[in-house]
Amino acid sequence: MASSTSVDAVSDSSTTPVPSSHGLDRDPEKDFPKEPKPTPEADSNIVRWTGPDDRGNPQNWTFRRKAGVTAIWVYACFATAIGSSIFSSGSQKISAEYHVSSTVVTLGVSLFMIGYCVGPPIWGPLSEHFGRRWPAVIGMSLFTVFCIPAAVGQNMATILVSRFFQGTFGAAPLALIGGALVDIWNPTQRSVALTCCVGTLFWSPSLAPVIGDFVTENVGWRWTQWISCIMGGVCALLLLFALPESYAPLLLRQRAARLRKDGIPDARSQFDGNAMTISDIARIYLLRAFVLLATEPILIAVTIYQAFIYGMLYLFYVAYPIVFEEIRHWRLGISSLPFLGIVAGILCGCAVVIAHTLITAEPPKMDADGKPIIIPEKRLPIMIIGSILVPIGLFIFAWTSNPDIHWIGMAIGGFPIGMGMYMIFLQCFNYIIDVYMTIANSAIAGNTMVRSGFAAGFPLFGPAMFHRLGVEWATSLLAFLSLAMIPIPVLFWKYGAQIRAWSKHQIST
Repeated sequence: MASSTSVDAVSDSSTTPVPSSHGLDRDPEKDFPKEPKPTPEADSNIVRWTGPDDRGNPQNWTFRRKAGVTAIWVYACFATAIGSSIFSSGSQKISAEYHVSSTVVTLGVSLFMIGYCVGPPIWGPLSEHFGRRWPAVIGMSLFTVFCIPAAVGQNMATILVSRFFQGTFGAAPLALIGGALVDIWNPTQRSVALTCCVGTLFWSPSLAPVIGDFVTENVGWRWTQWISCIMGGVCALLLLFALPESYAPLLLRQRAARLRKDGIPDARSQFDGNAMTISDIARIYLLRAFVLLATEPILIAVTIYQAFIYGMLYLFYVAYPIVFEEIRHWRLGISSLPFLGIVAGILCGCAVVIAHTLITAEPPKMDADGKPIIIPEKRLPIMIIGSILVPIGLFIFAWTSNPDIHWIGMAIGGFPIGMGMYMIFLQCFNYIIDVYMTIANSAIAGNTMVRSGFAAGFPLFGPAMFHRLGVEWATSLLAFLSLAMIPIPVLFWKYGAQIRAWSKHQIST
């Protein structure tokens, strides 16, 4: 990301642009400062944008160019998200080939998600120094490279280590996309773009088993990794040759360097000297993230809810083969088609959020200092609707899972599951960023680590849970847990302002 991935009220962490672990929390008013009024004391050697119509400012690119840049970033997220779960399609074949348990094979997905957890704190700070383009190029190139040993590896250790590094390097576009889109779009347009990006990150892993099952059935499980390799390679080439740099501080530093080369030796960017130190990075991305997670009730509750939803999504990647291959005895390719119910629900949820954003868009009210007044609780009605849809879908899925009942019931149950999970997932991001604003990068960093940990852990215990409890009660257990979490958005909707008033770290008032 992002990476909506805010999803429309993103803000930076300080006057000096500080990269987020997801790149979602930048304020364009800080990344793109307004041109100051000329004064006699103004330093003529400081390089800024020449005015509101400066063509070098990515905010002034044409709509066509912005759309093209957005499409490249969305494809990058699509490629890495497909890679996260397509490996699960070959689990039974891999288990038989290497004589290992299904739990060991499932580590191929879990280690990828641990890489997702490790990667963003690396790629976010790199974008502070090197911009968006080169970290993305390097990340996707190395993602592509590590797909090769996963495809040709002759032992599980090689494959599992490769999967971890795929996740670590594949996290680059996720960490950068939010900031990249903030670089070029205004707030309303950005909200739509980021909503689509989060949708891509959510439905792509759900589509991957459908693709992977047919690939595994027809040409073997190794081709699931070759497909990831091909997609990653195409993406790396697009990023290298078609993606322009959009990070304003880097562009202004480059402009100052050209002026120095052209005979103005004192030219310097307004951002020169603002690079973060290693200690700054450690403090912002690690220490403060853990402090917030330990002390902020809003962040704790929302992170647990979002992590549960994200973990449940990855749990289904190991549950669906049990339900449709083992119990209903469907062949490999066909057994993944019911996953399309979840995909359709995610796409519908994305459309609902976009429509809601466009319909309710209005200029924000300003406070006495001329700053916009943010009301984070406006995010929560969509989340409340999603929190109701998820248990409904889970109960439908659970109690139509008997092989004597037509499979369409389970496919129908997948629709509200996908729709509800997406609405919760997206609005959790929005709510966190609206509440914490200038320190949202640290809040998102902690959120990302917990969420990726859940996504790594759920597939490991999922098969045992479904085998021991049965599909009906295993899925019902998830439904009951989902019901227990409905009060989270409801209570914050009703009492959020009071809870925020108690916080030492919240920014919105």
